[in-house]
This record gives sequence, structure tokens and C-alpha cells, in this order.
Amino acid sequence: MEKIKIGYLGLGKRGKSMLKTMLDSFKNVEVTHVCDYYEDRVAEGIEIVKEYTGKTPYGTTNPDEIMKSDVDAVMIMTAWEAHIALAISAMKHGKRVGVEVAGAYKVEDCFKLVEAYEETGVPLMLLENCCYGKKELNVLKMVREGLFGEIVHCSGGYHHHLRNE
Repeated sequence: MEKIKIGYLGLGKRGKSMLKTMLDSFKNVEVTHVCDYYEDRVAEGIEIVKEYTGKTPYGTTNPDEIMKSDVDAVMIMTAWEAHIALAISAMKHGKRVGVEVAGAYKVEDCFKLVEAYEETGVPLMLLENCCYGKKELNVLKMVREGLFGEIVHCSGGYHHHLRNE
């Protein structure tokens, strides 16, 4: 099986954690590039990839280098305010995109993502992990099976803050 070349952007606390999860879980991906705005995080990302794979990825503080590289896809785990611009740049460079918690601050930014997809046809997946948890999917299955009867009102939300992040 041919490996998918990944460019990984964002190596803060969540980014490093998800990088390890990806390297541990998916044998058909190869992280060939790592990027963060901070050089010490780039160095840490390189070491993580080396530890898991024995290979040294290219490291950079400039996301444009990854967009212009030969990667097939990018994983965006940066600070929220950078998500939209990086995702659109990746799509315009023909890179498939996985982006952690979309990070849109305005509805207009969401439309920019849709417009980038319509312009490029390049897929983008929002990696909000809570949507795919065992509990959440189990409740969705129960709703679809009618176990709660007719649902006339439902409320939900993201009930923890990440201000310290």
C-alpha cells in the first residue's frame, strides 16, 4: 500500500498529542514535514517522528514551505486563529486538509472554506473529535432507531473552556 505523505502544522500541546496518535494508529501515513511558528516545537516534532518511524521529517517555521512541498495532505493543529487561512492555502495548493476544530471566528470564515472547496474541489475534513466519540455515536444511533421517541427539542454545546491553551 502506498503511503500518504503528510505535512503536519502545529506542534503545541494538542498538536504533539495528535501527532503521536496518528503515528501510532495509521501505518499508511508518512509524516514527511513538520511545522510550527516556534523553532523548539519544530525540533520536538522532528524528534517525535524520528522516535516513531526512524525517519527524519523536514522541519520548518514557514507553512508556505509545506504548502509548496510534495505532501498529499496537511494536518492543521495550530492556534485557532490560523486554521482558516492555512486550510484555504492548503486547498489552493491541492493538499487535502484535516483541520482540528475549525477555528472560525466569523460565519464569513466558514463560507470562505466552502468557497475554497467549490473553487478547488480539494477535500477538507473538520476533525472535531467529540463528534466521533463512542458515546456520541451511540446516542446518535439510538436517536435514529427511535429509542427516545419523537425528539421535539435538543440542546448541546461544548461545555469546557480552553482559555489556558
